[in-house]
Amino acid sequence: MKPRGAVVLTLIIVLVMSALYPIRQYVGQKSHVRALITQQAELAKRIADLRQQQGLLLSDDEIERIAREQLGMVRPGEVAFAVLPDPKARAAEAAPTAQRAPVAGETKGEAWHQRWWDAVVDTVTGIR
Repeated sequence: MKPRGAVVLTLIIVLVMSALYPIRQYVGQKSHVRALITQQAELAKRIADLRQQQGLLLSDDEIERIAREQLGMVRPGEVAFAVLPDPKARAAEAAPTAQRAPVAGETKGEAWHQRWWDAVVDTVTGIR
């Protein structure tokens, strides 16, 4: 290869390499712009939802509903009632027992060998 060809080849390589960086940046910015457009659409939808919620919150009916449900408020002359759960049921839920479930036919307080003997007797009398 002649020196002149080497210089031309070097210049072409330098030009190609210098063009690759802006092209890569352009592609990267293009994908970033697409992501921003998607984010903008999501935010526009969120803004529309919030504006609708704002309109609801400005109505007297919605203010009354929130005051009743979340704050427990009532109008003058109304009586508020609260339904409370049974304290015994709450205590039973709070303190689970470590006892096993009784087996069918088992009476509380019977020893295991007595239950076994009763099962043998029941089986023998059932065969006759």
